[in-house]
Amino acid sequence: MSAILDAAIDDLVVVNRPAQIAILERVSGLLASSPAVTNLLVRGSFARGDSDRLSDVDLVIGVHAPTFSEFVGAHHALAATQLGAILPGWSDTIVPSMGGLGYVHLIEHDGKLCQLDLYLAPADRIDHIAAVTRGRAIYTAPYGGDRLHDRAAAAFVADRLAAAPTCEQLFVETLVLTWMIHKRILRGQQLMAYAETHMLHTAVRSLIRTALTPERAQYGWYHLDTEIGRTPIGRWCLAQLDALITSPPVPTMRSLAESLERILALAHRAVPETMAALGPAIDAYRYHLELD
Repeated sequence: MSAILDAAIDDLVVVNRPAQIAILERVSGLLASSPAVTNLLVRGSFARGDSDRLSDVDLVIGVHAPTFSEFVGAHHALAATQLGAILPGWSDTIVPSMGGLGYVHLIEHDGKLCQLDLYLAPADRIDHIAAVTRGRAIYTAPYGGDRLHDRAAAAFVADRLAAAPTCEQLFVETLVLTWMIHKRILRGQQLMAYAETHMLHTAVRSLIRTALTPERAQYGWYHLDTEIGRTPIGRWCLAQLDALITSPPVPTMRSLAESLERILALAHRAVPETMAALGPAIDAYRYHLELD
């Protein structure tokens, strides 16, 4: 198994030679040792051969269907203890729906912060995902994985996708999106920076609604002034949101840094328990963001 996996990764290195290859080796080696994992596919820039020093590691993980829900729950702890993730994984709302669940992890590696995108899917979805994403297979379990449709795993995926995000999940989303926008600015990708900035503002709005009026969180941008603005803390949060949405639509490094400070200040007021729980992680995040 190890020789086959190493050969597949070596093939990618010949084409790409990215610095992040060490992350791919570590992650894939760890995952391939799990009896729950049936397949590993590399997708995105690594699979296409056009990665750069800012590229994320984008991996699809096929999971034996009967253990899928357990694996999803355990993978956050695995990322934190074995892969160097500094934050809980963000439930990726950007990745297309392919029958699984996407998560974005920010991990420390060789003194820097890197983005690790994991798409977890029941084994019966792997052939479809490989065709859609043109992913490159780097590992297939000797037994091949169970390709029979599993209703329980499919129902678990549907329930997770339908669940409303918590305040912690929304706050983590703001940090991940800020990191992604930061990379867009460095690359000069103005259109993507614009799109992800709108997503960032929407996540902040959802964080305010979920924290202050959870029963009305699904109302989005409607009636924010009359519902959130009823209390002093609500009016203060809306003032911060107004400052965010009137900042440059295509951010600069300076305006992005200012937006992050507003978001952190807002979170300290609106979700102090979340900020207390994630305190060390936030410090690590800010340290790495400043390094770049």
